[in-house]
Amino acid sequence: MQPNHTFAQRSSSRPGSRLGFILILLALAACLGTANTGRAQAGKPSGWKSLAEDGAQVELVPDESGTHAMRITVRQTGGRVGIVCAAPGTARAEAGQWYDLSFQARTDSQKTYALTVSLESLDGKVVAARTTLPEVGRTDWTPYTVALHVRQPAAQCRLVIALADTGHLSLDDVSFVLRPAPGIH
Repeated sequence: MQPNHTFAQRSSSRPGSRLGFILILLALAACLGTANTGRAQAGKPSGWKSLAEDGAQVELVPDESGTHAMRITVRQTGGRVGIVCAAPGTARAEAGQWYDLSFQARTDSQKTYALTVSLESLDGKVVAARTTLPEVGRTDWTPYTVALHVRQPAAQCRLVIALADTGHLSLDDVSFVLRPAPGIH
């Protein structure tokens, strides 16, 4: 039987959200194989770090709305810029696997952002799965869901969410779940 690996982050300040800011890494989707549960420390979104390549500048802080969501501020683009799940894994991403990524997002204005979501090797050189969401963001919290199909196997993986432009984007309720294999319930 294949386990249902789940990564989730929840905020308590919006109706329907889970109690507190909880980061659950139960072997993040077979790629981030470390089991870890923890709460965010003040001033630091738990389990995530910024990603800035080739002169890009990004800041990752708790969202200002009083929730425990994370706020990504891209000050300058260059290479890739965004966030990466900070817990490296030990499990393999196998070709043919499907994952569902869902999250809530909001912006300070009506500006929307193109997001590229990747499941990739720890050094970023092997991309196991990648997809783009062309228009993410509104001034109210809006749900988004996207499927990722693993085409290239990788021994260890990280989840990367990259933005294509400068500005502010807040994310909350991030969930990354391995779909069960056909015939497994």
